[in-house]
Amino acid sequence: MNRNAYRQYSQVQIKTANKGKLIVMLYQGAIRFMKKALIQLEQKDMEGKGKSLIRAQDIVLELLYALDQDMLAKGNELALNLQRLYLYCYRRLVRANVDMNPEPIKEVAELMASLLEAWEKVVGSQVEPEAEKQVQPRVAITG
Repeated sequence: MNRNAYRQYSQVQIKTANKGKLIVMLYQGAIRFMKKALIQLEQKDMEGKGKSLIRAQDIVLELLYALDQDMLAKGNELALNLQRLYLYCYRRLVRANVDMNPEPIKEVAELMASLLEAWEKVVGSQVEPEAEKQVQPRVAITG
């Protein structure tokens, strides 16, 4: 598949995804860019590593901005903990970029992978009942 077609396909996915699916896609993207940065760091591709880490940092910021501001204002413990975690991850990625250290990247990738797994379960549990309704076969008997 050529790059232009892939971009168009990705844009359609993003535009048609619900919020939960978008969050999952953000986690997947952040992890992908962190893995790419680790490879680039190993290959001494400092420019590529920097670009990949900046992309991962941008995604972490998007996750931060996606938090429900009303829940944060009301002191919701889960929202506040996610806010702290995203800020921590962002700082670790910045530090990894400056220090050219793979350890913080690995740490954040593991954290994001755990969160991704949880979000996939949440999104999957929201989608499955609706999907079952749509997939149920109907049988018509004619005489």
